[in-house]
Amino acid sequence: MAITSTFGGVEIFITVVKAGSFTAAAAQFGITKSAVAKSVAQLEGRLGVKLLHRTTRRLSLTPDGQAYFVQAEAALDQLRSAEDLARSKASAVRGILRVDMPVAFGRRIAMPILLDILRAHPGLRLEASFSDRIIDPVEDGVDLCLRFGELPDRTDISARPLGTQRLVLCAAPRYLSEAGAPTSLRDLQDHACILGGRPGRAAPWRFLEEGGRVKSLDPLAAHLVSDGEVVIDMAVAGFGLCQMPQSLLQPYIDGKELVEVLPDRCQVQSPFNAVWPTTRAILPRIRVVVDEFVRRANAKAL
Repeated sequence: MAITSTFGGVEIFITVVKAGSFTAAAAQFGITKSAVAKSVAQLEGRLGVKLLHRTTRRLSLTPDGQAYFVQAEAALDQLRSAEDLARSKASAVRGILRVDMPVAFGRRIAMPILLDILRAHPGLRLEASFSDRIIDPVEDGVDLCLRFGELPDRTDISARPLGTQRLVLCAAPRYLSEAGAPTSLRDLQDHACILGGRPGRAAPWRFLEEGGRVKSLDPLAAHLVSDGEVVIDMAVAGFGLCQMPQSLLQPYIDGKELVEVLPDRCQVQSPFNAVWPTTRAILPRIRVVVDEFVRRANAKAL
């Protein structure tokens, strides 16, 4: 959550009241609890009134604090609405668009779409980052994230579904001829598994059990790689099994470089979303990208 220099103390105070604690407010702003307490104390000093009763167990508004909270929240809402309206008036698609994407999906699928958008809108400048870790678009100052997986329940981010992708388990024919193809989930413990993630935090694999339940597995990692594109390259090179979204693996399956295994168990659909920081009026440079990805998703082009 951005903090403006003029209204930062007011924003922090309003957030403390709504969140119910300094700790929760600090988490939303990405600052320390002590910084939140200092900001509220400075606001009280500037106003010359006590706004909050603070005990070890709870916070409560003083009468002066209640009156100030109502007026300040309304005023800040008006200011934000005015800013959003001004931004929305700038209907030309221009400026810097900061986009973060999963590595393999970003390079192989998203970037060609973004290049088409840049050609159509010469006033738009792209700052692209590629990361398989889940970043926070608010804290990291990113306009738009493209992400697989479930979304957190938060009010400060907005999202648009771009469909789902089936999670597919694959290996190279050479690997399967040497190690044999697994016939059950239990067999995976005897296979080389190439996992995505970072040291100490491998992403689990997900499968469908009998009865339709989703089962998460944490197989022993023969190789742990933080780059999804390298995960695929290692699987194609015969180093083991990998599980990735179908759109990334299908070209290699079609080209006979990879073979799908355990297809009956690989029926889990992973949601895919465009995610951006919440504002009352979505900026044109974000809208044009989101709309194009939605159009391609509806046309089954993702």
